Amino acid sequence: MNFLKRAGKSIVARKGKTMIMLIILTVIGSLVLSGFAIQNAAKSAGEEARKELGATVTLQVDRQKQMQERQASGERGRPEQVAIDMTDVEAIEQLDEVKSVNYLSQATATSSGIDPIESESANSGGGRGGEMPEGMTTPDFSLNGVTNMELLNTYTNGTLKIVDGEALTADAKNNSVVIDENLATENDLAVGDTFKLTSTTTEKSEILTIIGLSASTEATSDANFRAAGFLDPMNQMYVTNDTLANFSTEEGTVSVSSVVYSLKDPSEIGAFKKEAMAVSSLDWDTFTLDANDAAYQKMVGPIEQVASFSKSVVYLVSIAGGLILALLILLSVRERRKEMGILLAMGEKRSKLMGQLLVETFAIAVIAFIVTYATGGMTSQFMTDQLLNREVTEAASSVTTQTGFGGSGGRGQQVLDSIPPITEMTTKIDWTTLIQVIEIGSLIVFLSVLLPSLALLRMNPKEILLRED
Repeated sequence: MNFLKRAGKSIVARKGKTMIMLIILTVIGSLVLSGFAIQNAAKSAGEEARKELGATVTLQVDRQKQMQERQASGERGRPEQVAIDMTDVEAIEQLDEVKSVNYLSQATATSSGIDPIESESANSGGGRGGEMPEGMTTPDFSLNGVTNMELLNTYTNGTLKIVDGEALTADAKNNSVVIDENLATENDLAVGDTFKLTSTTTEKSEILTIIGLSASTEATSDANFRAAGFLDPMNQMYVTNDTLANFSTEEGTVSVSSVVYSLKDPSEIGAFKKEAMAVSSLDWDTFTLDANDAAYQKMVGPIEQVASFSKSVVYLVSIAGGLILALLILLSVRERRKEMGILLAMGEKRSKLMGQLLVETFAIAVIAFIVTYATGGMTSQFMTDQLLNREVTEAASSVTTQTGFGGSGGRGQQVLDSIPPITEMTTKIDWTTLIQVIEIGSLIVFLSVLLPSLALLRMNPKEILLRED
């Protein structure tokens, strides 16, 4: 009789063992399928999160490390400004991944014919432009030197927008400025008007021409920033880097505080960082390349935990399921020693007996795979929802505990706190997932059949039949 027919008859005749094997293979398939589906969904969600945060990398001083080192050494006061070498900036700019570059610089100024928007705390604290305890002039305005306003994160995410006139770009003339619409209204200014500011560092004065009015939805809820009115978004102005350099330095030399590299593809961020660190001679203990890493980790933290857990499940289920299946097949083969011995004595080839066992198991595996495919979407989504809810809850509890002990951490921490983690993840069963399950399932079935049957089939028919007696 053909070994394929024998395999079919054996499956039907041994209904109990067939059903047990079908259940085991279905459970293995469902868990492995769910594991792969969750991992693929987590990868897609991570890519979407990176796209949402933008394909930008900022070269700047590592402020967090700087503050930690100063606290450890007991230093106080304002940290020294560290200039970024423009040679290194330009070397990084030449990398293939870079689409555009935005140089950023900062300075402060006092009013000369334009009044700042004053907060309640500023009014109660004694006016603007006064003398600080150290003898330094209190700023009225923050000046942001930019290459192109349209490349700012606040502009691309809609926090900052132009409501009249135009944004500051690389084509803007020197002494062009964009100011907040509220500041313009308070001072009866419009696009095309001019006003004068005085630098708090050099005491130079410049006449600036308004080319655009902006509106910001950024909140200033932190008390420190409400008190320092010049940091209020309504008192922030945007000028070219050359204008800022002429205004705030004696030499008129551009000294950027940070550089934002916009990349062609968010997926290239990791490769870009490695190449940038290789081509530049910057001290990477002082500087850092930040791609909104803290925000990204907060968003994808829960899904990365879920993906890691699902990966462990795939390994555990594959190994444990394979061992259980191998044990079941071993017991089945031992029960069928007489059948195998007689077939070998009749001249049946060992390869065909092995083929019969493989056909029997694979036939049951195909049925299990169909059941798994039919229920896989629902099963994987249920597992995803349960695991993700648990991770999000644990992450929220951890943040609450840290906030209780450590405070809000300032404005940067408040911005980070406003970014929600990913709380939903949709799994889908695509061809990539199915192929992964088929590969793993086939390997499990093949090894589960091969190892037990080899022990029996390496003996000759006489030994098999004598042992049966």
